[in-house]
Amino acid sequence: MLMMEQPRLSTDVFMSELTLMFHNARTHGEVTVTIKRYDGRTKPHPKPRKLKNGKMSIVEPLPEPEEYSCLLRAKTKDKKISTVSASDALRFQLQFAQFLRSNMDGLKKEKKAKKKVKKATQ
Repeated sequence: MLMMEQPRLSTDVFMSELTLMFHNARTHGEVTVTIKRYDGRTKPHPKPRKLKNGKMSIVEPLPEPEEYSCLLRAKTKDKKISTVSASDALRFQLQFAQFLRSNMDGLKKEKKAKKKVKKATQ
């Protein structure tokens, strides 16, 4: 199964798509939102390899970025979206926090099972 890399959406398009995802999942389903620090790499860190003569090769690490971004992913059962916010991160975080507050009103309270108290034997 080949995974296709999806293009990153702009922040405004991401918020409108996320609104639709929450609206569709209100009656049934769930939306999973993931927030990660993103350094812009598209390749993994190189690993040291064993050479034919038995020695380990020396691998230069990738340079660290000057500024990290914020990668946001959202997925439902059949749809995945993602965006990267860096330049206007503060405005986006405030907009995202307000969005979450307004869309988390349909949560159901989980009922806790009552524990039975055993009588002490004499």
